Amino acid sequence: MEIRQLKYFLAIAETGSFSEASRRCCLSQSAISQQIKVLEDELGTSLFERSSHRVVLTESGEVLLPVAHKVVDAANECRERVADVAGLLHGELTIGLTPSLESYVRWAMLRFMKLYPRVRLNVKYEPIPELIKLMRSGQLDVAFSIIVEDDTSWVESIPVTEIRLCAVMRNTHPLSRRSSLSFKDLRQQSIVLPEESLQNRNAVERFLTKEAEGLNVRAVINDACALLQLIKYNNCITIMTERTAQNIDELCAIPIDELMEPKVFYAHFLKGAYRKRSATVFLDMLRQVIEEEKAMSAALSR
Repeated sequence: MEIRQLKYFLAIAETGSFSEASRRCCLSQSAISQQIKVLEDELGTSLFERSSHRVVLTESGEVLLPVAHKVVDAANECRERVADVAGLLHGELTIGLTPSLESYVRWAMLRFMKLYPRVRLNVKYEPIPELIKLMRSGQLDVAFSIIVEDDTSWVESIPVTEIRLCAVMRNTHPLSRRSSLSFKDLRQQSIVLPEESLQNRNAVERFLTKEAEGLNVRAVINDACALLQLIKYNNCITIMTERTAQNIDELCAIPIDELMEPKVFYAHFLKGAYRKRSATVFLDMLRQVIEEEKAMSAALSR
């Protein structure tokens, strides 16, 4: 049994297709089928039930699946630890974040990919509950969010920067010229909020005061990108991070009086888990990019 055979097995199990797995592994379908046949012969059992529509795991395949994950993950960790000692950056780095933080992380991702071409960057945009599951199961090397969980016994949270929640609207909205808004102003407007599982909604619920009660919530949307597209084409307002509206010409972000106090944007690492050097490098790069952007913004405002 070879590790590469287990990788092929996992690729087929995850995609439900030999052809999709062959594309993922950059191997011909006949070659990957042959390697699975060798693995099945060695184990003395079939691992997949093949049909014209989909490939599914047999009972033996279901038993092998978690073990294969552990073996492949352990092999990857061995390579990465040795590479870290040698001062090399390669392998994979998996980060998780909510879509609302994409504008904060985007340029760091681009710079990291340029400077470290031997590291494959895997990025998962998920709501907070899913990020927590992925973190706890060890499927993320680092996660980014505004909120720190009440139970911090399993996670180490490191501050990255401070951010503010703002009212985001069309730049032609009647309130778009205001320097700031209060919840009294917002109660008279049509509000669209992210679904409760999304980062912004959780942050809003966590930090809003009683003055926010009575907002006229017209819609709740579970996708941040779709929400912003909706805001672009009507006079509704949403509450999101101050940088959400950046790079979208039609939108603007107005500070909210009751939310002027900045919130902390954290990087989360699983306590007790091996921290990849690439994760530390990425975090340092993210901080550097954010500071550069702050300096540029300050210079332009003078």
